Amino acid sequence: MSSVVNTTATSAEISAIQGSEGLLGPVLARTVVCLLSLLFVWRAWRFTVLPFLHPDQPKEFPYWIPFGLGKTHLANTGELMLARSYLGNTDDPFALTAFGMTFYVVTQAKHSAEVYRNTETLSFEAFVQGLMRINGNDEDIIKAVYTALPADKTGFPNPQGESLGVLAQRMHAHQLHPGENLAALQKQVQAWVDGHLNLADLASFPSVASTSPASIEVPLYQWCSEAFIQLGQDVYFGETLAGIDPALPAAFLAFDELIWKMLYRYPGFLSGDMAAPRARVIASLNRYFQVPPGQRRGGAAWLVNAMEDEMRAIGVEGKNLAIVVFHLYLAINTNARKTAFWMLSYLIHNPSLLAAYRAETAAAFGPSGALVDPLLIQEPARCPCVDAVWHETLRVSGWAASVRLVTADTVVGGKRLRRGGCVVVPHRLLHLDARVVGARPDCFRPERWVPSKAGGGDARAGLARSPAWRPFGGGKTMCSGRFLARYSVTVFVAALLRRFDVQLVGDPPFPRADEGRPVLGTMSIKEGDDFPVRISLRA
Repeated sequence: MSSVVNTTATSAEISAIQGSEGLLGPVLARTVVCLLSLLFVWRAWRFTVLPFLHPDQPKEFPYWIPFGLGKTHLANTGELMLARSYLGNTDDPFALTAFGMTFYVVTQAKHSAEVYRNTETLSFEAFVQGLMRINGNDEDIIKAVYTALPADKTGFPNPQGESLGVLAQRMHAHQLHPGENLAALQKQVQAWVDGHLNLADLASFPSVASTSPASIEVPLYQWCSEAFIQLGQDVYFGETLAGIDPALPAAFLAFDELIWKMLYRYPGFLSGDMAAPRARVIASLNRYFQVPPGQRRGGAAWLVNAMEDEMRAIGVEGKNLAIVVFHLYLAINTNARKTAFWMLSYLIHNPSLLAAYRAETAAAFGPSGALVDPLLIQEPARCPCVDAVWHETLRVSGWAASVRLVTADTVVGGKRLRRGGCVVVPHRLLHLDARVVGARPDCFRPERWVPSKAGGGDARAGLARSPAWRPFGGGKTMCSGRFLARYSVTVFVAALLRRFDVQLVGDPPFPRADEGRPVLGTMSIKEGDDFPVRISLRA
């Protein structure tokens, strides 16, 4: 005998269901009204009452979500300008909150000078320690790196008894400021450019779309990135690292294009596409340091070998050593590749400017096209076009910003910055300020850097020495690599133009900078804006 389940609701059950649905509407409405009322009260308290009670603190750009704004508000110049305009176009520091962190934005040159002078309560070291944690350094290693060392220790001189984390800045300057050590790296760059800027080597990069006996076609951004990462890697680490992982530049490029996820500390489930190539770079560096020193140190830069010695002396080994050097690898390769791309883009889209650049730098090459006098290219008096194009490329394409952690309440520009926040000095706002750089600040105009043409409201001849001009940051943390970066980019571009014709394929629009993606210097391009060029042997 089979049984039948009764699925028909009784009239009483139907009435009960209808009654609960009837109550649900008013309850939901009251809940929504209550939540909205609380939100309005919170917003009025946060952005009206508190500023009235604490006029000594920076005004804060208002928002509706309690955790703060999205990432683009901190990365996008236009939105930073919008925030400053909303707050009355003030030159005072103002505040933004993103992901629960308060960022104090300093936009005036004299206030940025206050930030750079303050090394007691505005800490760059704390910011670096945060990066070390994000990238996987153990806490005991971070403590060891930032523990004061004896003044009479062996190795690199340490007369002030500083920690290795602080001393590393002096080591970078020792290698990269003008002198014998910088000259040694410049010779390495010269040798690489002379040896690799030939059609066979240029055609070997992964991004090459097509080849012929006399030319190649490439997407310029991808190709420039591959070439410059390989250049930087070979100059600092020799050929050993390339032998360990031939595809390492491609892995780094994949990471670097997503570096904003690291900077904003995205959780692991949202940043796997960034974390995987980062892990590969670190693993390859770890394998590099496992190679016997006699087989690799002869081809490496002094800085790499010295950093290894100093780190091992305080017990930093294995993967922790690789992570520390990963930050050096990042500094070497994140900006030069993009700066070279932007410089070439502006030259290719302006044939008369390209011809002037090529004519000025011709004397640096011998009859066979060999690079014989690369230092000539660095002299503004002999190559004013090169100098102007370099500066204007940095100005228009750079997203220079300095970051400090506020370790104790600090007054900057007459405003009290609270402990635990971050100070951000977005120099791009000044670099796009007509009061600083002259007319049409959004346009690429190299002539604003030429003294004889800097009249009529344009920038003065002293713009490059202005306190508002900080493409490499400022203070004791100003980028030590700025001299080698200029040398490498301008020499590479000059040699490429000397030996090849670089022409657009078709009629692509000029690439757009991705201002909404935070970077550590030069901006990337918007996705899909890379464009093809044909690189052909010159007659």
